[in-house]
Amino acid sequence: MKGMARREFLGVAAAGAVLVRGRDSVADTSRKETRALPPLRYWMHGFKGDPEATAEALKKAGFDVVVAGGAEVIEAVNRAGMTSWLCGGAFGLGKHKDDDHKARDILGRPRVWFSSGCPNHPELREGNLESYRKMSATPGIKGILVDGCRFASPASGLNPFFTCFCPRCQKKAGELGFDFQRMKRDVAAFYKLLTGGAEAGAKRASVWSSSPVGVLEWLTRRPGVLDWLGFRRACTTEHFKAVGEVIHGAKLRMGVYIFTPSVAPVVGQSYVDLRELVDVFAPMIYRNYPKRPGPACLNWELTVLPEELGFAGKPEEQPAMELILSWTGLAGVVSDRTIKAVQAALPPEAVGHETAMARELLGGEKDLSPIIYVDDPLMGKTVDLVRRGGGSGVNFFKFEDNWLDLVRPAMAE
Repeated sequence: MKGMARREFLGVAAAGAVLVRGRDSVADTSRKETRALPPLRYWMHGFKGDPEATAEALKKAGFDVVVAGGAEVIEAVNRAGMTSWLCGGAFGLGKHKDDDHKARDILGRPRVWFSSGCPNHPELREGNLESYRKMSATPGIKGILVDGCRFASPASGLNPFFTCFCPRCQKKAGELGFDFQRMKRDVAAFYKLLTGGAEAGAKRASVWSSSPVGVLEWLTRRPGVLDWLGFRRACTTEHFKAVGEVIHGAKLRMGVYIFTPSVAPVVGQSYVDLRELVDVFAPMIYRNYPKRPGPACLNWELTVLPEELGFAGKPEEQPAMELILSWTGLAGVVSDRTIKAVQAALPPEAVGHETAMARELLGGEKDLSPIIYVDDPLMGKTVDLVRRGGGSGVNFFKFEDNWLDLVRPAMAE
């Protein structure tokens, strides 16, 4: 073996294996913590009840930030000594019910995803910016979280996910330097591969195509698929910057409800692009959200497409879930690889893993406050793994009447 003795090679390989295992078990609480972990800041998304009484109760429980609107609520939250934030969307269709405002799938059919339309429709974009101008003028708030600034995700279903290929996106792709025809051609091939076209058949369940390396080999022959993901990223980052100008122009802080690091690249969201723009990152790490379709919820984002493709209970199920879990880095923490089991709940370690990946992408100083599902039977462990993964805060989605009982395990230091 040229340039490296066999012993040195084995040493490097062993070190690499330890590193991989460490990443898979980044949230392993069985290891003794050797450094003091800073306290978390607690956020509550939503608000109910008497403003004064609820705000006082949240403050007494240890909360720092409330994400909710309404003048009375904002005033009560501020009087209680907490900070008020608002939350806004992105490409919602609103009153626009016509097909012109909707996204178009790879076959040219109009699609609605997350109640949203084409992310490049100028009317939707400008309407969204105007909504942030109005929100930014709200007295008493310190910041605004941006939600839904993306393209369709896997949890919205196969056909909505394969968007947008409308004339506006074709024009936008040319302006951004993308080859739209190559992009459309290769994404169509990918769609056919998944849905049973000429290249499908047994290949869908083969060992090679069910591994990350096998997928990369296929992608090198279909570069337009990566163009499509790059196009999504460029368009999404562009709108984030436009929203940021509005929010920061009003002397407010900007936060994002962003997809987890393992899913964000397929919806057009980039932690790297947003590092210098965004003040607070709140990855949506819902491990056990019970309601379908569950956009941004890991248990649904990882399973809706393989279920819709008919893999459940079939030979393709195991290879498909193995591939997905390998790509996301969760293979080391998820033991039951069935679609049904993952839909029910991912282990708390998945939350720690995603938090750690986000921290690595953002660096050590950026405010990282993942938003997690408030009704978590393993709440104490989940929040502890957010802390150990590098979180500076935790945000609960969303306010329920019995919120104190639900979050109590998280508040215990």
